[in-house]
Amino acid sequence: MTRWTRETIIEKITEWNELYGEPPCSADWNPSLARWRAQEWRADRYREGIWPSTNAAKRPFDGSFDAAVRAAGLEPHRSGPRRRPARSARPAVEQRAPQAVPRAVNDALVEADERALALERQVAALERAVSAAERRAAKAEELLDDARSRARRAGDRERRARLARDRVRTAGEQATEQAENAAADANARIRAAYDQAAAAVADSREARREALAAEARAADAEARADRAEHLLEAATAVATGGGTTTYAHVAVRGRHEASGGGVSAAGDGATAANGGGVSLAEVEARVAAAVQQAQAESSVAIGAAMAAARAAEDRAAAAERRARELATLVCGEPRQLTRGELADLRGSGPTGPAVMANALRTLHKARAAEDRRALTDALGDVASAAVGWRDRL
Repeated sequence: MTRWTRETIIEKITEWNELYGEPPCSADWNPSLARWRAQEWRADRYREGIWPSTNAAKRPFDGSFDAAVRAAGLEPHRSGPRRRPARSARPAVEQRAPQAVPRAVNDALVEADERALALERQVAALERAVSAAERRAAKAEELLDDARSRARRAGDRERRARLARDRVRTAGEQATEQAENAAADANARIRAAYDQAAAAVADSREARREALAAEARAADAEARADRAEHLLEAATAVATGGGTTTYAHVAVRGRHEASGGGVSAAGDGATAANGGGVSLAEVEARVAAAVQQAQAESSVAIGAAMAAARAAEDRAAAAERRARELATLVCGEPRQLTRGELADLRGSGPTGPAVMANALRTLHKARAAEDRRALTDALGDVASAAVGWRDRL
């Protein structure tokens, strides 16, 4: 379909004027109007070439065909019929007589032309309205496409937001679960540390009780040794004095005072020596043996009590140290190193930036592997390297 512009319409009007010797009128480019006017020859001329329609010619010129003709530099036809020269056209119907047209018919033709012009103007207005509607429809389609694009983008944003919310919810659930597991693990470690501390305290108390019992046994042994020595002195005094009754009285007193078997045996031996012919040297030997045995038992008891007390104190110190280390690992609480620990850290080997770097790498690997034993060792290495390096600065 050819789209006629002002320039092409002016060119066609000029071409028509050169071809037929006159500018076109509205009936020349409107076959229906030409047939209605009984001027079929105009329709034949229109079909012989490629010409714009009357409405297409009027559209760029505000709905006026005469304005289009004037734009081509020509004078438009006057309204109403006019005579043509002979043999200038051969219409398919009988031509009207060239006589003067009655006034009524001329007026009717003028009115018909005016009505045709009015109809053409209405058609042009309708065409303009259709063009405006088409433009509005095109704009509406563009707006619809834009709205669809925005809807697709909004759907994509909503889908991404939904996925992000799902990821955030999943991450939150995982973080909550990890936090709960970490809290449960920390609580378990704290309870284990408290249990170990309580066990250490119980061991310390038991060790103290054992130490007290050992001290009591040692005191009892010392008391028995003292009584045995007193008995020996009494037996020696009786033996040197020669009195039978006094020696027997001392022996009886020794049996009542002494609570151990060795001292009782010494008293019985002294009595037998006085009445049964046992020598005084044998009695003294038995009494000395009983005294030595009592002293040995008291020494062994005291040594065992002290060893048990020291072992209990060591266990209590180890338990307290372990509890502090667990508290440090769980709660992040700092701990003051003892002098012995600092001495161990200082005497653990070479120090310097290279040792510190190796210790930090080992710590990173242990932390990534979640190995608690390796993590504890790596922390010790880092502390040793830090203390040694600080001493060298």
